[in-house]
Amino acid sequence: MTRSTSAQGSSTLLVTLILLLLSGSCLALLMATQTGMLVAAQQKVQVRLLAAADGGVQLGVARGMAGAVEPTTRRLGGGATGAEVVVEVTGFVPAASGPCRLCMTNLEGTLGSMGGLRRVSHVVSATASAPSRSDGLPPPRRSVSAVVDLTPWPAGSREAWDLAATPPRPDPLSSFIDLSDEDGNGAPDLGVPLSPPAIVRLRVGAGDRLAAVFGGGYDPNRPAEVGNWLYIVGVESGALLYKRRLDAPATATPAAADLDGDGVADRLYAGTLAGGLYRVDVAAGARLEGGRVAASAWTPRRVFETGGLPIRHPPAVVPEPETGTPLLALGTGTPLDPPPGEPAAGRFFVIADKGRAPAEAVWSLALDQAEELASPPLAAAGLLTFLTFKPSGLDAGEVRRYALRLRSGEALGGGPRAFVVDTGVPRPATDFGSPTRIEVEHPGRYTVPLSSREEREIEVLRAAMPRRCRFGGVRVRLETEGPSGGPLRLAVLPVCRVEMDWFGG
Repeated sequence: MTRSTSAQGSSTLLVTLILLLLSGSCLALLMATQTGMLVAAQQKVQVRLLAAADGGVQLGVARGMAGAVEPTTRRLGGGATGAEVVVEVTGFVPAASGPCRLCMTNLEGTLGSMGGLRRVSHVVSATASAPSRSDGLPPPRRSVSAVVDLTPWPAGSREAWDLAATPPRPDPLSSFIDLSDEDGNGAPDLGVPLSPPAIVRLRVGAGDRLAAVFGGGYDPNRPAEVGNWLYIVGVESGALLYKRRLDAPATATPAAADLDGDGVADRLYAGTLAGGLYRVDVAAGARLEGGRVAASAWTPRRVFETGGLPIRHPPAVVPEPETGTPLLALGTGTPLDPPPGEPAAGRFFVIADKGRAPAEAVWSLALDQAEELASPPLAAAGLLTFLTFKPSGLDAGEVRRYALRLRSGEALGGGPRAFVVDTGVPRPATDFGSPTRIEVEHPGRYTVPLSSREEREIEVLRAAMPRRCRFGGVRVRLETEGPSGGPLRLAVLPVCRVEMDWFGG
C-alpha cells in the first residue's frame, strides 16, 4: 500500500512536468507564430509601399511627359481601415543637360536664347506611407527616385520658344569695326555682314569667355578682295581676339561644335564663297599675345572642297551615335560665275571629319538645275532636312523641303526625297529657313495635325533610335516663317525616354 502511494505520487509529478514542458513549447510556438505573422505583415506592408512608391514615380513621369510638372498627392486603398496608402509625388524637374548624340550640335547657336536640343535629365521622386501605428512608432514609408533622360529635348525651358517674340536688347554690349588692310590689296578686310555671328564660349587666355565668331562678309564691288577673313571678337569687350585669312569671302554663320558637352566649343567650321570648308581646332586653349590669339594657335585648315560651289549657310554638325565622329551636312548655291548655257545646279554633301584633312565624304546629292540650298540644314535623331529654292521665272520660284536619312541620303519614310512647300514666291533672303520656334507637344495636347508623310518619318526615326528608348507620344516640333509669311514645319521629332531608378527607405 505504501509502495503504491509512492508510485502514484511519482506519476503525478512526471505528468505535471510533462504538462509544463508541453505548455512551454506551446507558448514558444505561439510566440514564434505571432512574431512570424507580425514580420510577414510588415513585409507585406513594405512590399505594398514599395509598389505604391514605384507607381508614384511612373505617375510623375507620365504627368511630366504630358506637360504637368507640379507635385501631386494620391491616396490609395479606398479608405479601408489599415489598407490606406498616401503617395506624395514631386514635380518632374529638369536637373542637368548634356551632349546629345541624336541632336545637331550647332542648333543651339542657331536658336540663340531659344535653348537648343540636348539630352536633358529630369528628376522625380515618390514617397508612400501607411497610416500611423498604434504602438507610437513612426509610420512605415518607402521612397523611390528616378532620373529620366529625354532626348532630343529643348535645354532652356519646357514648352516653347518664339524667337520673333524675343525683345531686342536696347543697348548693344559692344561694337566692332575693322578698317584695316592686312592683306595689302588696297581694300578693307571687313565687308558687309550677310549672316549673324555664332555666339560661343571659347578657351581664350586665362579662362573661357563668350565670343562672336563671324566671316569677313562681302562687297559686291570688290568680291574677291573684301571679306576673306575669319574673325573672333569678345562679346562684352568688342575687342578683336582672332583674325585669320581664308581663300575667299566668308558670308555664312560659322558652325561651332561642342563635342564633349562641357559648354565650350571644340571646333569651328567656316565656309567660303569659293567652296572651301575650313576647320579650326579650338579645344586646346590659346594664349593671347598683344591681346590676340597667338599666331601659332588655332590655324584654319581647309578640310573639304565643294568644287567651286559657294557655301552660303552654316553646316549642321552632329556626332555619329556609334563613334562620336562629327558628321557635317552642308549644301551649296549655284556658282557665282556660271558657265554659259544651261544653269548650273547646287549640291548637298555629308562628310565625316575624323580630325584629318581632307574630311571623308559619306555621300552627296546633286540638286536640279538652278536649284540651290535656301536654309541652314537641320540634323537630329537621324533626320536630315533642309529647304531649297528653284527659280521658275525672273522673280519667282518654288521652295522645296528635303527629308533624308542622315547616313545614306535616302528618302526618309519612303517616297521622293523632296516635296514642294510653296510656289510663286520670290527668292528667299539669306536668313530664310532658320528655326524660329521650338514647341514640345504632349499626348492629348497636339496642336498641329501631322501629314501622313510626317507620321511615317516619325516611325522611321523611332525605329532607328537606341533599343532602350521608350516613347510616350511626346514630340518636338521645329518651325520657321514660311515664304508666304505663315508657319512652316521644318521637322517633327519623337522624344526618346531612358529611365534609371534608385530605391530607398
